[in-house]
Amino acid sequence: MGASGVSDEYTPPRLSRLLHSVPHVNTTLHRVNDTFAPNSAVYRESLGIIASIPGVWLILTLVILLIYLMTRCCDRKQRPPKSITALKITLMILSVLCCGAIGVGLFGNDDLHNAMLQSIQAGNQLAALVNTVKNQSSILEETMGSRARAPLARLADSLDMPVANQTALGTLLRALSTLRNNASVAVSAADNLRRPLAALNLDAFMKKLWVWEAARWAGGMAGWCCGGAVCVALLAAAARRSRRALLLLCVGAIFALIACWLGAAVLVSLAVAAGDACQEPARALAHYANHNLPADMVHYYLSCKVSRENVLTAELRTAQRAVVAVRQALAVLARGAPQLFNDPALQPTLGALNAGTGEAERALVSLSGALECRMARAYFVTGARAFCDSGLQALSLQLLAAVAAGFLFTAIVLVDSHAWIYINTKRSGTGEEQAPFLSSGASSAGSRTLPRPAPFPNGKPPSYSAAVQLMDLDRDRARSRMSGSATLGRGASGGGGSAAAALSGSHTLGRPPHNSKYATLSKQCKTLESNDFY
Repeated sequence: MGASGVSDEYTPPRLSRLLHSVPHVNTTLHRVNDTFAPNSAVYRESLGIIASIPGVWLILTLVILLIYLMTRCCDRKQRPPKSITALKITLMILSVLCCGAIGVGLFGNDDLHNAMLQSIQAGNQLAALVNTVKNQSSILEETMGSRARAPLARLADSLDMPVANQTALGTLLRALSTLRNNASVAVSAADNLRRPLAALNLDAFMKKLWVWEAARWAGGMAGWCCGGAVCVALLAAAARRSRRALLLLCVGAIFALIACWLGAAVLVSLAVAAGDACQEPARALAHYANHNLPADMVHYYLSCKVSRENVLTAELRTAQRAVVAVRQALAVLARGAPQLFNDPALQPTLGALNAGTGEAERALVSLSGALECRMARAYFVTGARAFCDSGLQALSLQLLAAVAAGFLFTAIVLVDSHAWIYINTKRSGTGEEQAPFLSSGASSAGSRTLPRPAPFPNGKPPSYSAAVQLMDLDRDRARSRMSGSATLGRGASGGGGSAAAALSGSHTLGRPPHNSKYATLSKQCKTLESNDFY
């Protein structure tokens, strides 16, 4: 339990002095006392005003974002693809920067956890000192009280026997009285040592503090990781240009920036209060820690500035003098009683008293070491340095990370909302949005179900008049073939019947003249593809 190699000199770190120099004002903006005083309503009011600065900025940010989103959601103007690409690249850069700020916050949260564990370890060492005082004072009280009561009664019975040497008997009786009186004094001193510390249970407090710190560390890690997840998801959504994902992550970024600024409000008030307390940590613990000890006693052991004798030290010296007197009286009885009285129970009785006195002396040695202020001061300085140096730096690092993440999330919301509003198209198979923003579902569904027409050979679709002209030309050619066949039939012998059959067949295929136009047009229209009319 020694504290060798640990300096008991404490100097407030530069960061705590910087935070302590932050102006403390009241609601009327007048300077107030900046000494750490959590029980003072004025001091708490000044911390609340400092914490309200990030809160006011958060309200202004939300109002600006609300106005911006209201104006952007009504904008349906198409944007060129290059502008969307620029927004995507900007959003990815902001997401990477925000991931860096969140990484700094994670580092600060873990560093603060390590500093708090060092402070808790120093507190456990102080608790061990308190337990040593309690246990050893209980041993002193027991050895000089309840355990010595029966041997003293047997010794008094042995000395009550009649003897011839009354002078020697008187010396033994005076030694017995001195032993009893000083044993009672030692018991009273031991009770005075133990009673003030009976209600002080540092072990339970350190266990609770460890649980609180574990919960704070886990909550901080979870919060920073959630912000990091939003940034990573924004990177993926920006790379894929997914409009739905960007819209959802825009809402997530709004919640993230709210959490960042609220966390900054809490962190700035805690950092300023810690900076005030680290100016005089011994005084802060002596006056405002949850204990039932006198403030001067706590200040004595934490600062080790001896202005007057401590109450516990005075009781320790009283107990030491009383045990020394008990040892001297017991030596007188051990020399004279066996010579004067021939009692077989005398030696065991003196042996029991001697063993109890030796145990009381060992308890006093432990008490003298535990009640030494330099050891308690060394443990306290170790814990104060861990919290006020490493812990305060980690707390300030988280504050800066929260502020930076708040600004970056604000910029992300602006760029993200600008991007998802202007992503208006969706390509087939790519998962990208294509329908115009705020367009009806029926029209977009109909446009997706119609097949795309095949390209035409000459680049132009056929018209109705062109189709009619083409069919008239085919009809004239058929008539020419029929006229030629009839002429050949009249000029050849024996060919009249075949020519008539050919003519009849030609009329059958070509249909009568008065029906050929519409019938041929109808027949030819059936061969046209439906896509040819688009």
